Amino acid sequence: MSSNRVVVPLRQGSDGDPTHLPKLGGNYGYTQINPPVLYLEKVGQQWMENRGDARAGVKYILEALPAGYTLWQRPRPTNVKHFDKYLYGHPSLKPFDSPNRFYPHFEYLMENRGSSIGCPCTVCVGGSGVLPSRMRSSSVASRPSKASKDFAPNPASTSQLKGRPKMISAGMDTTCVDQEGTPDVYRNLIDKLRRHERMDEIIQEPLSPDWRAEQEILPELLERLNTHEVEQWVPRQGDIVLFIRELPGSVWEAGLVTEIAKEAASLLINTAAVTNVTYSGLRVEPIPDPNSPDKSLSKRHKYVALRQTRPFFIWEELLCHIPQENWHPSIKNALTLVSTLSLMGKYRFRGEWPNASIYCHGIFIGSELLVVGDTVRLLPRTDSSSLQTTIDILSIKSIRLKWFGIDKASNNDNDEGRPYNSEIWIYGSAYTMDSSRSNKQWLSDANLDPPKGAADYAEWYPLHPADKELVVPYSRVFGRLYEKHAMAFFLNLDPEDVDLDVGRQGMFSAREYSRQHNQRISQEVGATWWWGDNRADALNLQTINSLDVSKYDPERDVKDMRKKIKLLDGIMKENQRLDAKSAATLAPNGRGLRHFMAPGTSTLPVRTTDLRAQSFTGSSEAMSSDGEGSTVSKKRPHDVILDGDENEDEIRQHTRLIDDDVPTPKTAKVNIVIS
Repeated sequence: MSSNRVVVPLRQGSDGDPTHLPKLGGNYGYTQINPPVLYLEKVGQQWMENRGDARAGVKYILEALPAGYTLWQRPRPTNVKHFDKYLYGHPSLKPFDSPNRFYPHFEYLMENRGSSIGCPCTVCVGGSGVLPSRMRSSSVASRPSKASKDFAPNPASTSQLKGRPKMISAGMDTTCVDQEGTPDVYRNLIDKLRRHERMDEIIQEPLSPDWRAEQEILPELLERLNTHEVEQWVPRQGDIVLFIRELPGSVWEAGLVTEIAKEAASLLINTAAVTNVTYSGLRVEPIPDPNSPDKSLSKRHKYVALRQTRPFFIWEELLCHIPQENWHPSIKNALTLVSTLSLMGKYRFRGEWPNASIYCHGIFIGSELLVVGDTVRLLPRTDSSSLQTTIDILSIKSIRLKWFGIDKASNNDNDEGRPYNSEIWIYGSAYTMDSSRSNKQWLSDANLDPPKGAADYAEWYPLHPADKELVVPYSRVFGRLYEKHAMAFFLNLDPEDVDLDVGRQGMFSAREYSRQHNQRISQEVGATWWWGDNRADALNLQTINSLDVSKYDPERDVKDMRKKIKLLDGIMKENQRLDAKSAATLAPNGRGLRHFMAPGTSTLPVRTTDLRAQSFTGSSEAMSSDGEGSTVSKKRPHDVILDGDENEDEIRQHTRLIDDDVPTPKTAKVNIVIS
């Protein structure tokens, strides 16, 4: 095969009948043509051109014919030197006599998951069937220049020919779907990246009920967390906290926060004495055993005042004087879940073949939710010459799931082939207490103010120039930096005695306990983390807020939900047509998710339609982060395997100093490795 010949993969599904073969033997003289190059070349080329994915000067060939189809030839009776070729396999037991007649049927199969019901080809409907128009050079899409800031193909070169199937987004493309029939947007985006080689676009899943529900929750959540009115110590929905059920005399329990306080949080004022605790407090559900099918413990929820809660990372400080046999069962259940993680709010797909990144609004690491804008403590690097205490912090600018080597992975997420490599990295502005590790030249107006929650701890020094960022693996993240006054209250200490390093040793112990006792981790050789599709999956829960998690909901009917979604979208489009201004009312005060994108996303395409279902209700997961239809990859393993020991190789993973990955005319992209 020549170097400029590109193999085109098939989509799933075929109606081919492998028993449909020509009559062999006797005077018929049929012989099989294998490989069927004639059909592979002509059909593959026309398919790429009709999709608008072909590039000038490049020839395409199908990887194979749809399953069940075979090509045969026989000498023409009137001229034995000429061979007539026929394609067998159609369910009507009629052959195709040319690639031109077969193409409409092939295209219909590819667009309809192998179903030929309704196919307009000449074999399916007879002489009135359609034939494809002749291939024309005007249908070839131009390849975008590498210097172009817009990674999308040239609109003028991808204009559709009459009769060409309408181009649809990755979130609407049903070529690859999950078990519920929801489009697998990530597989579709990977396939699109393979075709275009460079991409940068927002992620939308309008046919996923879980994604639609997330769009209802996230804007308000992110707006609330990104204001300075909400301090970082305030428990968040999805956090695991320690709590006392009743005062006085109760024991510490570990619970999942499923409802947050509806008024300003205060540790010094017992707001529950003034207003109802269901309004001013938290709803927490005790953590059940993640290794047991019995989840009844989570049904013993309780509304408690903020003063009755503590962050879970100080479990060792609070429980060190209590014998383990006297611990509430939920404590060890929560410890079992510390080495789990899940991503939340995937909003952007950006890549250059064969690598890609998915940008996320948040990530759950162990007991806490972290979002863009948070300040987090970093665990010390064991290869550092400084004291092994926590002295560095990071203000999060972006959270990215990175995929590497997609070209070497299997094209089928459902087989046992090689998966693509997945890594999670956190980018941000880093600071340290150690002035010797900083440089006066790194000071600027952009980094003079201390990060959120850090002002009272120390004088902070930047670890890099203001126009660069530090990128660290998720495993180096200790957790949110809680304000000093809150930590003093939690530990019953004078604020001057509060140390930034508090809880570090307990975190190491908890992660090690989790790896030994979480069966989903311990049963996998070399695994050190459990990577859940969403928060409920990471914690192995069946109910949240007394509602069944999606995959455990017996009344979940995604097909019916999608019907309601389409109906709502139709109503919304009609309202927008009648009153163009109504679109603005769907996202008041800029509360759309685009408002919360990380720095460097100004070139991201603008979402033209607000896809949040304003009155959609259903049995979607109460705290869904991805949804059952939004899995990062059906192929990627849930267990994250890292080399070496937690305190050694994992924490010693290289930390990189980088420029913002969106290049600007003023600054060239630089990668610096800190050794």
